[in-house]
Amino acid sequence: MTDFNLILGKINQTLSSLPDWNNLEDFVGRFHQIWLQLGNFVQQELVQGKIEEKEAKYESPRTKREKKYYTPLGEMIVKRRVYNTADGLKSKVEEVLEFPKKKWLSTVLELACDARS
Repeated sequence: MTDFNLILGKINQTLSSLPDWNNLEDFVGRFHQIWLQLGNFVQQELVQGKIEEKEAKYESPRTKREKKYYTPLGEMIVKRRVYNTADGLKSKVEEVLEFPKKKWLSTVLELACDARS
């Protein structure tokens, strides 16, 4: 389950630690970096909460493993359970939540293609 108090605490901590500034360009650049980090944190917490919610319905996990995904907000690391199947170890939640087979989300690939144009 998602810990919304943790997310709200991180947002509050981030907003209260914004630097004092005298140059708009410097502030916007720093704010952009801070906001990306905060967004990635919130995104990861929400996704991990959803994974745990779905996995609570399954029985007999083999083991928990980390997997990295690359999103427009940066690298996201999630922990999910893998199960023994006839085809080897599989993660049920990756299928249920339609995670991409590779670690790159399509939006990241589209941004990379747009950047080349």
